[in-house]
Amino acid sequence: MKRNVFILILCICLKGHVSYGQQYLYSQYFANPLSINPALTGHFEGSYRFSSITRSQWAEDGNPFRSLGVSFEKALLESSSSGKLGIGLLASSDNSNMDAFSVKRAALSVAYNMELDAEGNVELGAGFQGQYNQRRINPYNLTFESQFGSGGFNTGMATPEMSKASTMSYTSFNAGLLLNVKSLEGRRVYFGLAAYNTNQAKSNLLDATFIEPIRWNIQSGATIPMNESTNLHFSSIVCLQQGASEVLFGAVGSFDLIENGGGKKLLLGSWARLKDALIPYIGLQWNGVQAAFSYDINTSSIKTGAYNKNSMEFSFGYQPWGSLLKKEVIPCPFF
Repeated sequence: MKRNVFILILCICLKGHVSYGQQYLYSQYFANPLSINPALTGHFEGSYRFSSITRSQWAEDGNPFRSLGVSFEKALLESSSSGKLGIGLLASSDNSNMDAFSVKRAALSVAYNMELDAEGNVELGAGFQGQYNQRRINPYNLTFESQFGSGGFNTGMATPEMSKASTMSYTSFNAGLLLNVKSLEGRRVYFGLAAYNTNQAKSNLLDATFIEPIRWNIQSGATIPMNESTNLHFSSIVCLQQGASEVLFGAVGSFDLIENGGGKKLLLGSWARLKDALIPYIGLQWNGVQAAFSYDINTSSIKTGAYNKNSMEFSFGYQPWGSLLKKEVIPCPFF
């Protein structure tokens, strides 16, 4: 009975935060590009890019779900007129139920984006990623019925569930494609397709073995200049994995804070996670630094049983402003 309860607790952790061992889809998914499509590696103006994001979910209950993602990318062959090669590193951590269940990942990513026309308005990119995954089950951070006595819980008392502590590792391989079309007027449309865990690696949970199914990410978006100081960015992503799906879509406006932009922009917008949450978004771009905050307002049926179970995310990125000036390019967020 106790073992069944322990398994139930772990299933809740998995369902609430990690699906089949793959990374949680951030509300600000565009702030963690290497986690949604390897073909985005090095796809930016400039020489390098740093991205980071952190998510706190259901903090009202002691912050049971926490995520962190950090990536660094370097653009190579910048002087090439036909395309650009990019390499990148990604590290992430997902922790559930006070670290009773955690998943850590490290990935190496490479991509090449080539121009398909003489004007450079159409680009096609392909990316590949090798990822090391580590899962850890730590029942020592949980309390069990047998630890309860007249004085309350004695967390130092050993229980049979403690023997279920384990760490396991496996390697997965990911790949993606990206099509980017832009015009002289500043308009842009892009489409992306990525497959994660293409080798369908085996992983273990307690006494059971699972084959990780492929996860498909489908991205699309557009940028439309409204005037000299305002742009609108639309984007969406659909994630599919063995009958489960997740859909996010939304838009953000970028507004110049000074005349002629100067790399200083205010970002205001909103996204929606289908049948789950409405996500207001605010950000600031200051030269090469971009910082943003979003807050998930729960709209799902879970609010009837757990009111105010909301989440928040902070993202921070840096891309050298000096290198962009040399290219005579005004940076804009890649949503």
